Amino acid sequence: MDFTIGPRMVKTGLAVALTLMITSLLSLELGFIGAIASIMAMRPSIMRSFTYIKDVALANTVGIVFAILGAILIGTEPIAIGFVVIISIAVIIKLDLENTVNLVVLMVVTLMASSTGNEIDMVYALQRVSLVAIGVLSAFVVNAVIFPPNHKKMLYKMIKTSSDRSHLLLRAIPNKKMSIPQMKEDEDTLEEQIKKARDYYQIIYDERNRMFIRNRLSFLRTIIVYKQMITVLERQYTLIESLDRKLSEIEDMSENKSFLIKKLMEEINNYSENIMMMFEGKIILDKDLQRETKSAMRLTINDLITELQGSDFQKWTKVFPVANSIIDLFTELERLEKLVRVHQTKEEKRK
Repeated sequence: MDFTIGPRMVKTGLAVALTLMITSLLSLELGFIGAIASIMAMRPSIMRSFTYIKDVALANTVGIVFAILGAILIGTEPIAIGFVVIISIAVIIKLDLENTVNLVVLMVVTLMASSTGNEIDMVYALQRVSLVAIGVLSAFVVNAVIFPPNHKKMLYKMIKTSSDRSHLLLRAIPNKKMSIPQMKEDEDTLEEQIKKARDYYQIIYDERNRMFIRNRLSFLRTIIVYKQMITVLERQYTLIESLDRKLSEIEDMSENKSFLIKKLMEEINNYSENIMMMFEGKIILDKDLQRETKSAMRLTINDLITELQGSDFQKWTKVFPVANSIIDLFTELERLEKLVRVHQTKEEKRK
């Protein structure tokens, strides 16, 4: 099992340490509440940390109000506290603040369980709010100052890792060079990696107008290329699934169809790897040579379609999902190549 300590882990630990130091200096009891708040407030981007601060402020206001009203109206018995927690969670969800639910519950329980009779000490309540505020602000400061996230680098690393695994599978499956358990494990890992890349792209896309970026236009051009790379990864995964399910049946059905598909797989895989290396500046792809390569792939696809003509329905159901996946992937790779070429041209002019 790999053991790695990433920047986010380090920042979370530093945020906890900073929170506990501040609460100790201010002689605030129950500093662990602030530490928990700092853990929950550590976000993958600075702007999401800032948004979380605003959400926490609103959510905790709701929690304090319900805790006070609950203590006055129905008391502070365990059942009463549980009832107030349920109402608080319902309101928080209604306000679309689900990411603050745990902190609000912690706040309500702490205030009501520590109250005397049907009254909540407002000084005590203020101290608890201060703990949460210190924790959240500590997380924000650490996130902004220590290892500020390099979104382009982090997203491309996710894409590159997924791409390498995808190319490996697209070579191994047609040639049967991987055991079934290993292949299944790699497919599941690839699916999870693509999802993480898509989710991280969405974070960047949602916050593109609020990020602190020097060369914004260049950044946005790069992100557009990354989006298309993720689309290619999704098409590759679809093709991997189709090959996994149908290739053995196609081999049993027709040796020529199987040969054409394997030939296409090799050509498309090389095409995809070349585009990635071109984006990284490792190679220069000659447009005429690429045009010839793509023409050869189109001819192979046409040969495959010709092979299918006149086939019965049963054969179509076996070959068509694979053929369709190949065509979809090829189309998205062509789009990616165009975007990469435009991106490189713009970047050269900018420099």
